[in-house]
Amino acid sequence: MTIDRLSEGMILVTLMRDDMTRYSLDFNDDADGERTRRGLTRLMVRVGTECGLDHHNKCYLIEALPGKESCLLIISVRADTSRRRYRVKRENTVDVCRFLTIDDLLLWMRRPESGRLGYSLYVLSDSYYLLPEYPLTNAERAALNEFGVVTRESPVAVARVREHGKRLQEHPRRRHVKYAPRSAVI
Repeated sequence: MTIDRLSEGMILVTLMRDDMTRYSLDFNDDADGERTRRGLTRLMVRVGTECGLDHHNKCYLIEALPGKESCLLIISVRADTSRRRYRVKRENTVDVCRFLTIDDLLLWMRRPESGRLGYSLYVLSDSYYLLPEYPLTNAERAALNEFGVVTRESPVAVARVREHGKRLQEHPRRRHVKYAPRSAVI
């Protein structure tokens, strides 16, 4: 863990994975918010002692930028206010499946679950990219991983595939009608 005091009111803290575990910091959607708050409080006590901060009548705005193996905290020291704010900026990623050969792609397309998935198919640099309409479920990800490689990519990488690749096929997701009108029944 590194603590850098940039100015009188700004502190930059870099946490590695073991530091995040030590302070019980987990910024996932399903993480326990109370444990994270307690961990941030313990961390702020340490940051305060190392930077020589007086916690009396102070308020901290903590912006957490979590990554895969580390986390960056931007701490703004302010005059005391009655309201606490917690803001977690999450990395925005999209599911992408890359098939190395056309044979792998064709084998996957013969499977029944391929018809239920909405996607666009592109070819770029001798690789075939399947861009799903919606985030993949665990079952869909497992089925695609049998034939290709499913990764989480940034929206910029997906836009690059859409812009520079050649679209081969677009397959909209099938919608299931729960109740059909009686006039449609023959």
